[in-house]
Amino acid sequence: MIEKRMMMTRRTSLMAAIAAAGTAAMPRMLSAQSTWKPEKPVEVVVGVGPGGANDRTARDVERFLKDGGFLPAGSFVSNKPGGGHAVALAYTLEHAGEANILQVVGGVMLSNNILGRSPISYKQFTPIGTLFDEQMVFAVGAKSDIKNAEDLVERLKKDPASVSFSISTGIGTTNHISVLLLAKQLGLDIKKVKAVSFNSSTEGVTATIGGHIDVVVTTPFALNPFVESGELRYIAAASAERSGGLLAEVPTWRELGHDIVVSAWRMVVAPPNLKREEIAYWDKAIAAITATPQWKAMLDKELLVAHTLTSTETAAYLDSEDKRYRELLGSISQ
Repeated sequence: MIEKRMMMTRRTSLMAAIAAAGTAAMPRMLSAQSTWKPEKPVEVVVGVGPGGANDRTARDVERFLKDGGFLPAGSFVSNKPGGGHAVALAYTLEHAGEANILQVVGGVMLSNNILGRSPISYKQFTPIGTLFDEQMVFAVGAKSDIKNAEDLVERLKKDPASVSFSISTGIGTTNHISVLLLAKQLGLDIKKVKAVSFNSSTEGVTATIGGHIDVVVTTPFALNPFVESGELRYIAAASAERSGGLLAEVPTWRELGHDIVVSAWRMVVAPPNLKREEIAYWDKAIAAITATPQWKAMLDKELLVAHTLTSTETAAYLDSEDKRYRELLGSISQ
């Protein structure tokens, strides 16, 4: 089922990229031809403080839109941390009909609602586009007794609560989903899994290096520097296939017999009640910037996986992801 979903996603992404390629060379012309364009500064909202993956994405989006000529009245990134992105989501929701506001979001937008931590639903927003995926990787401290993925599996089977996992910034994150999928694959009671939340992935990494956490689950962008320095060791990747670089010798969970493929997707949404021509403008803008060689070079540099969807495709993808998240998180929210 997961493999079929991945194939459909890749096919959809390819079609979107092909459609965008024809417009990538002339983003300024597209902007000029649109029946609408932003007449005041565009605010790119993100639900975390400066630094970290989501903030990096917000600044990348703003930079590429600016370079492409899609922000004629100027722009700025607006950091609104708090409540597991709830503060930022509430802010965007309050600005119904304002097409000059864009927000970068991840899976926590779904999990907050599923877990009852926020009444805000993804259906209240206007989907704009899907940008890319970040893969999830499992790592341990250099001095850890867990030498490889098999060691981790053995310890979990003996006692699910004997292993602590750093899951970054909260219950229901993609990091957490990765751990829950592993527990589910092993037939464990997922309520017994010891997942520890930190204010940032950096804090979780530090705790793992110091031996206070057994396993850290996050993106290679956050882990690679510490693997290079010898402070951490990779043991498995929750990806469909092996990656290059430091991950070339790291087995995937699927290789090891556990069907765990998780992507930390990044999307752009907008306030509700946008007009058709406003959505069309941002649709073209996202398609154009993600088809440029500069965007693709950025993906390679930051260890990201191309995954571009239009506003309509993003809406459908959110529906499917919400269903998947509910199946995994429903039992721990009761």
